[in-house]
Amino acid sequence: MAKKKINYSDLSNKELELLKDIYIDLKVKSMNINDLKGFAFENISLQIKNTIGNEEELEAWQEMEDFFKDEFLNTIQDIQIKLRSKNDELTNLNIEEKKLATEDTAEDKKLDMWED
Repeated sequence: MAKKKINYSDLSNKELELLKDIYIDLKVKSMNINDLKGFAFENISLQIKNTIGNEEELEAWQEMEDFFKDEFLNTIQDIQIKLRSKNDELTNLNIEEKKLATEDTAEDKKLDMWED
């Protein structure tokens, strides 16, 4: 006769909670440093980047503010400056590309006039 497979619903809430605690403890202890770092990176990324709605965004903001402490405002300002300079570079590149395209078109028109 086949053994009956046990299911989580067969356990009391306390039993299930204790099983989960044991699993978490043993799982973490079995991981090496690289596994732990990867796991932490993935979970923190999901927690911070996958915020939905103002409440979760506010929680993520508070967590980042607590982490950066006195450097929070400086970090934000550095990001804003970096992105502004990148946007300025892109804008300047677009302007240069448009100038070159305009010059090429003007040269083509001049050549066409002499070919007649």
